[in-house]
Amino acid sequence: YNTAAFKTNKIDNINKPQTLESDGPVGWCNFISLTDPTWKGNNVYTSQVVMSATWNVDLIEEMGKCVGEEGLWVAVNSDGRPYSGWYAPGVNIHRSQFGGRNFEYFSEDSYLTGTMGAAEIKGCQSKGVYCYVKHFAVNEQETHRMGACNWLTEQALRELYLKPFEIVVKQGKTRAMMSSFTRIGTRWTGGDYRLLTEILRDEWGF
Repeated sequence: YNTAAFKTNKIDNINKPQTLESDGPVGWCNFISLTDPTWKGNNVYTSQVVMSATWNVDLIEEMGKCVGEEGLWVAVNSDGRPYSGWYAPGVNIHRSQFGGRNFEYFSEDSYLTGTMGAAEIKGCQSKGVYCYVKHFAVNEQETHRMGACNWLTEQALRELYLKPFEIVVKQGKTRAMMSSFTRIGTRWTGGDYRLLTEILRDEWGF
């Protein structure tokens, strides 16, 4: 947790500085570290459900620019570093109204989800902030999501669950990705070569 979460560590021999990153997707608001003052005092934006209801990609791109601009102005109460990375947007689909992260995802429609996510990424990355699109892939529950086995056909996987991620890679040109904690079949997504290399890198060009 302390070696990678919400930051990347510095690497002295290549002069890479430590970076500061924050959870999203409603702004620079790390809800996990509620006791940490670093994330206090930043703007909070509307949920992705409301954003997708606008059907307005230009507006969502402007919202992404606002988040990126705020990231450049240094994290409130931090040590002077700007935000470099944002854990957003979430582009899983609303498989059920009981989904524990539905507020972090745009829609039950794969195309709308991907299109909105791509617009937000374009805006934010135009300010130099990279966006960790999440949760790749098939993260459709929150409770007991660690290692849950999800069974689905390759056609359903590609046409429904992976389509938004494909759109944000190809159209949004996202530069970061956060894997899910679940399993596709019995294969943990965070170590699934088929998902992370064969599809994400080799097929989509991430």
